[in-house]
Amino acid sequence: MEDESIETAREIARRVSRACLHCRQRKSRCDLDSSGNPGKPPCRRCVLENRECVLGSSNRGGRRVRKNKIKNFTPAATTRNKSDTSSPANSDNCQPSASYPGPLVFLPPNPPATSTSEVDDTSISTVPRNPSDAWQCLTGIATQGAGATSETRNDHTPTDSYSSLRNGVISDGIKAYRLVQSRALDPETVWQLISRYAENFHQYLPVVPRKYFRRAALDAFATNEKHLLTAVLTIASKDLVDQPEIHEYCSKYMHELVSDIAMGAECDVEAIESLLLLAEWEPQGLRPRIERVGRGEEDRAAWMHVGLALRSGYFIGMDRTSFRGDSSSDPEGEARRRLAWASCYISDRLISVRIGRAFWSRGPGPMTGLVSQDFPSLQPDNEGEEDYSKILQAMLDLTQLYGNVHEVLYSGMRSSNHMMLMGDYVKYVDDFRLAILRWKSIWGSLDCSPPMQATLQLSYEYLRLYTTAFAFQAAISQSLAKPKSASQSQREQLRATFKDVASMPDARFIYESVDAAKSYLTILVYLVDPEKHLHFMPLRFYLYGIYSAVFLYKARSFGMMVPAEEAKVQDLVSRTTEVLKQASAGTDDIGSRYARLLELLWKPKAPSNPPAETQQNKFSMQPALSNPVADPVFMDFSPANDFSWLDLEAVGDYVSGDLVSGGLLGLDTFPNVSDMDQTGMSRTQSWQPSAWMGDMSSSLLF
Repeated sequence: MEDESIETAREIARRVSRACLHCRQRKSRCDLDSSGNPGKPPCRRCVLENRECVLGSSNRGGRRVRKNKIKNFTPAATTRNKSDTSSPANSDNCQPSASYPGPLVFLPPNPPATSTSEVDDTSISTVPRNPSDAWQCLTGIATQGAGATSETRNDHTPTDSYSSLRNGVISDGIKAYRLVQSRALDPETVWQLISRYAENFHQYLPVVPRKYFRRAALDAFATNEKHLLTAVLTIASKDLVDQPEIHEYCSKYMHELVSDIAMGAECDVEAIESLLLLAEWEPQGLRPRIERVGRGEEDRAAWMHVGLALRSGYFIGMDRTSFRGDSSSDPEGEARRRLAWASCYISDRLISVRIGRAFWSRGPGPMTGLVSQDFPSLQPDNEGEEDYSKILQAMLDLTQLYGNVHEVLYSGMRSSNHMMLMGDYVKYVDDFRLAILRWKSIWGSLDCSPPMQATLQLSYEYLRLYTTAFAFQAAISQSLAKPKSASQSQREQLRATFKDVASMPDARFIYESVDAAKSYLTILVYLVDPEKHLHFMPLRFYLYGIYSAVFLYKARSFGMMVPAEEAKVQDLVSRTTEVLKQASAGTDDIGSRYARLLELLWKPKAPSNPPAETQQNKFSMQPALSNPVADPVFMDFSPANDFSWLDLEAVGDYVSGDLVSGGLLGLDTFPNVSDMDQTGMSRTQSWQPSAWMGDMSSSLLF
């Protein structure tokens, strides 16, 4: 009898620690003895409510906090318990929820399983560092209180609001893709555009996974990565002049997706990759208005797209991929995020150099030292294929030089002006020139295809120009800072300074800057096929050529070229305009628009045009300025120097007849240029700062 009593007590102890899921959720007593089988379901409540009674496991050993699992740094949505889905009466008890992403939940993809007590200890012992951390803790507590369970959601399966509103049920595959479902495109057209992109555009920014260039992966591409697919279709259709409606459909949907990202919609690495692609090509369908003459609109749009990509990348923790110490159970996904983040760094540095603005990204970090082995997805699968990983490493090294030159020489107007007037820049320019030559000795002979070799050469030549052009600007600043005679105008003073460049202290830099600009245009004209290669290249190689041509125009306006050299330069620019036209799909394409800009800038100026004729021709050249004594509004300065070589908007204003803001001259930074002219008016009194003025590179005189 005594043994039976002990066994009965043990059985009772086992029973009271067990309860069904429904009673546990209601926090009520679970009576498992009503069925006549003690300790076994169903319980009394489930029998009365006609529910399925599922016995839960023991919770002894610590308080359990069911936190949302995080995969690929995106918040996971909770789902209803499988045992509750069979009963309609219980459908209102569990509501789906999502945890807000914060630093505490930035776990590696597919994190290893952890015990309940470990998760609980983390949420209790960790002190919130910001509101996001506190919100995450509250979400975990609320989830535990509601008794909800969570399942890992596939964050690569984005929802499509259009199809959900239309059909109520979201299906997968290419047929559920927005543009196919709305019958704007058919699956065969989508595949043709993807193939066209893979053949012509992919090599210049290979961030699209190669698995999506197989026809069998079309459904997965449309289901998992709608942002990236739409960007690919938008870029691949931008030059289809025979079917412009395709580009219009793709651009409208892309515009909607980008707007959603800007408004804070959940996104992953594929959305960031799509923004980077748009920044490299900037399809015209995304812009509401296209002007006949290029005015730098592409730079402004690329600046916004790169900035949005970087902020989104920081939010989902992509910057952590720069550190190899973080282990990951998803090496392929980690490598993809690292490639996207390295591409963000390159795009950020290059767009900042182009428009003279500060950097958004802190970059991979000087201790990272990313090399080709860090990008396995870019390495060739078969012998004879292009090794994009080495090309990317070469661009990373060159981009680091771009960033160093920008931060040292063009860091700001005050520091740049000080270096120019004091001569401190000489040692920096010399060091950068040696570093650039060292890069060429390492990567100049890289074995790659002709178009990729051309992109590396063009990037190298423009970096030479960007570095040595600072000395050209310094020579102008030093000339203007010197006292001059009362009868000598600024134009005459500058022409006298540059009349004999060989005698100037910075002659080697000035000669090299002009040589770099001519070398860039020479490569563009003679080594790049305009229809097979240049037509598909990213827009920065077009704009580098425009900058080089404008720089040569500024150098010529200072009188530093002898007539024979000037004739050769004019012929080179003329050939450049022809190449740009050949690389264009139509008159509104980027090549034609900027070819028109160069034609208007370099064509010979008429002595004077009647006012009526000037008004009729919207794009006629601005006539020479009148005598500053008779017309004191203008400074006694050549109109050829009234815009910066990096400010394409100001160049467009000049060639179209609009007056340019004198703030681009930056003359108010020098103490002696505000002297009173012969009319008694201050020479800088009528000039206003430019809206784009911010860094030294946006206020260059040349």
